[in-house]
Amino acid sequence: MNKKKKIIIAVFALMCVAGAVSWYLLYGNPSILENAQEKTKDDIIGMYGSTESYIFYPADEELDVSTVREYMELDRQMHYTYGAETIAVTETDVSSYGDDVKFFFDYFATVIDGDYTKYNTLFTEDYFKNNEKTCDFTPQMLYDIYIEKLSEETKGGATVYGYNVSYKIFRNNGTFRNDIGSDGSKTLYFTLTEQNGTVLIDSIDYYV
Repeated sequence: MNKKKKIIIAVFALMCVAGAVSWYLLYGNPSILENAQEKTKDDIIGMYGSTESYIFYPADEELDVSTVREYMELDRQMHYTYGAETIAVTETDVSSYGDDVKFFFDYFATVIDGDYTKYNTLFTEDYFKNNEKTCDFTPQMLYDIYIEKLSEETKGGATVYGYNVSYKIFRNNGTFRNDIGSDGSKTLYFTLTEQNGTVLIDSIDYYV
């Protein structure tokens, strides 16, 4: 047998062995297959429970959004609508607004920073009776941010606000919102509760 044939036979044998090992790891070892299936399932269950299929950008936990030139050129201000008037709220003038508007300004800054620990403190206890706490998300490049005040009323000593909220995510990586693609938007309905000077989110709902 010449040298060339020996090489061909050796390569073929190695391919057979590799194939057998791969088959065992995937099908002969149930625990590995189950873990892979669970990982896939976890990937499609996010904060808003979406099972829609989107192509997300790679997640970057160390992302400094200020270094992304394309994002910095977008409209990153928070726009507040009440009645017929819409105003862009800036860091220099946010203090002149009510606690509800200040809350949203802080809320979006928290999401942009990827501060999921602080994020979980922005909700009431009642919210977590029906929703899981957020375990992790990376910095998010939010833009075209709009909040519209729809209602304000007093209930049991607390002030309750109703808001329409919408925003887009540049290069969405799916760790915060997996129900929209990059540069997409869905309007959410936020219910805020203010008590003793503290504003928290009581619920976030989709429009049906």
